[in-house]
Amino acid sequence: MVRGGYEPRAPTTTVLHRVVRDHLDRFLAATAAATGGVGLPRFLDREFRDFLGCGQLERGFARVRCEACRFERLVPFSCKARAVCASCGGRRMAEQAVHLVDAVLPWVPVRQLTSLGSWP
Repeated sequence: MVRGGYEPRAPTTTVLHRVVRDHLDRFLAATAAATGGVGLPRFLDREFRDFLGCGQLERGFARVRCEACRFERLVPFSCKARAVCASCGGRRMAEQAVHLVDAVLPWVPVRQLTSLGSWP
C-alpha cells in the first residue's frame, strides 16, 4: 500500500473474480441445459461478463491530472454492476445512503435502536 496515498484496487486477485473467471462458461452451459436452453436472463450474463472486466485498464480508463503538481493517474472504468461486483455495489450503496441523508430523511432527530440480546 502507498503510504498516505491512493492504491488502486486489484479486482482480479479476489476469490470471487477467480471463481467467476474459472467457472462462468461451465455455469452458463449447465444453467442452459437445466432450463431447456433458456439459461440465465441476459442482464445476469452481462453482469457476470462486465464484472470480469471491472477495474482493468485494458477495458478503458480516464486520465486524471492534478493541475497544481501535474501528477497523472489512469483510472480504469468500473462495471457498475449491482448484483456481482462488491466494489461497485458498495459504491452504489454509499451513494444511496448519502442521497437518503441529504434529500429524503426529514431534518428531524432520527434514532435507531439495535439490540444484540433480549429486550430488558
